[in-house]
Amino acid sequence: MFTDSPQQKQVVIGRRFDGMPKLAHGGYLAGLLAATLDEGSAEVRLRRPVPTDRPLTLARAEPEAVELRDGEVLLAEGALAELSLDVPLPVTLAQAERASGRFPGFHSHPFPDCLVCGGARTTGDGLRIFPGPVAGRRLVAAPWVPAPELADGVGQMPSELVWAALDCPQLWSLMVHAPAASPDLVVTAALHTRLGHPVLAGAPHVVIGWPIGRNGRGWLAGAAVIGPDGELCAVGRQTAAVTSWGVPLGRQRRVAARTSAA
Repeated sequence: MFTDSPQQKQVVIGRRFDGMPKLAHGGYLAGLLAATLDEGSAEVRLRRPVPTDRPLTLARAEPEAVELRDGEVLLAEGALAELSLDVPLPVTLAQAERASGRFPGFHSHPFPDCLVCGGARTTGDGLRIFPGPVAGRRLVAAPWVPAPELADGVGQMPSELVWAALDCPQLWSLMVHAPAASPDLVVTAALHTRLGHPVLAGAPHVVIGWPIGRNGRGWLAGAAVIGPDGELCAVGRQTAAVTSWGVPLGRQRRVAARTSAA
């Protein structure tokens, strides 16, 4: 919900767009900022957790940059930026369906109400993208048939939901391929995304994610949305920062957290 003024907008991100409880989904939030820049390629840095159901200020900092603030506190910032990223050979829809059947979140999910990959979300409420490991490759993949309820007036997914669709597969690619005993907790710190072909409601798409590697105190991963005819609809690179809270990378830590919560 926006309230317009010449230089800024007041925005309230509804609880529906949670990633973690009461916090805006990082990919959705980044896409919301990028949409104000009206270009196909942008980078958004998430500086602080962003609460849902709270009035925030979205302002154009300069012609090619935007900021999200809570009062004087900077929460996120975005800018136009070209993205160059090698995309692995895609998988078929059938391969993505088989991979999704191995989605680790079916058995141990740190945030089951997540907008994108939460199994507690119903069709038309969440995106219900469940990326699992692809046999013999360092990829995760999932089919995605975007729900018509989430589309705009011409049957296309809003860009902020396409950004969101890239975020969780990137994280799951890190979680699937991290050492089982990894102690790292991570949160999405930056997303750099390039949009291409429209993502159409009701059409079968494939989402893939792949780990890129470690970068200082962060982890890098990539993701892509591939359309029904093999067209590249969106591609992105994520930086996941190691923090004292967030998504547990190591499988042993996720299992321990689930056991202690039971």
